[in-house]
Amino acid sequence: MNRNFFQMVMLAYNLNCWLMLFNREEQDEVATLRHTTLARARLRFLFVAAKIWSHAGRTGVSYSDQYAEKGLLGRLMDRLRGITPRGLSFAPVLVGVLT
Repeated sequence: MNRNFFQMVMLAYNLNCWLMLFNREEQDEVATLRHTTLARARLRFLFVAAKIWSHAGRTGVSYSDQYAEKGLLGRLMDRLRGITPRGLSFAPVLVGVLT
């Protein structure tokens, strides 16, 4: 059971790192990136008061006007929706390379 728990935690950590890199600013460099713990990311992105709606064949999410991370989460979701296949791989979403 400990091995399974460890594997789940490592998967969560790696997904968190991937999302943080995916949500970075275009001009960011390695030296300017901050370390984010899983607990902090969970509080910022998972525990969000929102309403999921469905109307006329479309589904969406509405966030409160007071939600401070609304723009950041919206940018992340737009980038995730922008992933498109290119041959056997995927086209880049961010133009700038992380240096």
